[in-house]
Amino acid sequence: MNRPVSLARILCVLALLVATGCRSGGGGRAAPEGTGAGDPHAGDARPGADATAYGDGWIWTAPGPAWVGLPAADGKEVTFTYGHQHLVLLDADGRRQWDTYRLGLRDVAPRLGADVVVAATDDGVAAFRRSDGVALWDTPLAERANSPVMARSLAITTTWEGSLAAFHLADGKVAWRVALPGPSLGPPATDGSVVLATWDRSGTRSGGVVAIDASTGRQRWAVPLPGGGISGPTLTGAGTAVVVAGDLAAHALALTTGEERWRTALGGAGSPEVPPLAVDDRSVLVAHRLGGLDLLDVATGRRSWKVATDGAAMRGGPIAGPAGTFALTLDDGRLLLAGPTRDTEFLRPPAGRVSGIATGPGGFLVSSQREAPVNTVEAGPAW
Repeated sequence: MNRPVSLARILCVLALLVATGCRSGGGGRAAPEGTGAGDPHAGDARPGADATAYGDGWIWTAPGPAWVGLPAADGKEVTFTYGHQHLVLLDADGRRQWDTYRLGLRDVAPRLGADVVVAATDDGVAAFRRSDGVALWDTPLAERANSPVMARSLAITTTWEGSLAAFHLADGKVAWRVALPGPSLGPPATDGSVVLATWDRSGTRSGGVVAIDASTGRQRWAVPLPGGGISGPTLTGAGTAVVVAGDLAAHALALTTGEERWRTALGGAGSPEVPPLAVDDRSVLVAHRLGGLDLLDVATGRRSWKVATDGAAMRGGPIAGPAGTFALTLDDGRLLLAGPTRDTEFLRPPAGRVSGIATGPGGFLVSSQREAPVNTVEAGPAW
């Protein structure tokens, strides 16, 4: 059963948006006027308590008219970019720990490490100290990077121009760089030993997945896949990689050899920025381009549950919440909440679009917003 978001929730959030949007700078201290490349203030960390509490959650407002990118979170903190110029770290209560400036930050999700936050830029990758936001290194590739992953002492990213590159976390020096057969618009995946990346030449409907040794950059195997819509990869605890391809199917590949273990037909092709989600050692959740979700058995590919939508999934993979609830952003701005034991629900912000989601501290659902007069990051038990 489809159940619309409550009017009370819409009015509550709308009131908060109006109230916080009227504050100068949208809450907290923004970067000084004129801050830019080469400015001595660029990269300053500015702590502050910027979130507005509501109910059991909080809402943080970006300085207008900045859009907020895809968030990333762990059990302690939330990070994201806004305005393609700022990287922010919030604590579990939405208090801003720091806001650092770097022109050309991409709006894909950063990566949280134990002591560092790594972010994709328009020309490479940059790293910032997690404790205070101070820039540690900034390494150019002359290519547009995607959300990075971490493998031991390395940060690893793919690029739109077709590279897979690893950087030493200590100093940002390039450890290795591999040319892919085509563009890679989605993030890589790693278990710490091997890194997987997908590529897709949609014009020729050719593509594939490549496995690289994380420490050396040497290729372990490469497998072709039908192009025209290939997702980013994910790794499961069962030693398989799962990818959605242009033949409207999910493919499971043996992590050691690339041999196909199963293929399951879906309702749509993959999207590069929408990788599957390894729910546990026994199940994987795959999203396809037409906004559907399928819960598959890792060992056999057998489908145990699915939901279809009238939307499209283009950015950000599905996430899991409590009690078997899953969430997925749709390209028209709605947020899909669904699961085997709950009703299907679509949430739509009062204005703009949901740009990304993450499972945050305390199991909260963290969502960011774009294309609204006032854009926010919101966290709460909205599952």
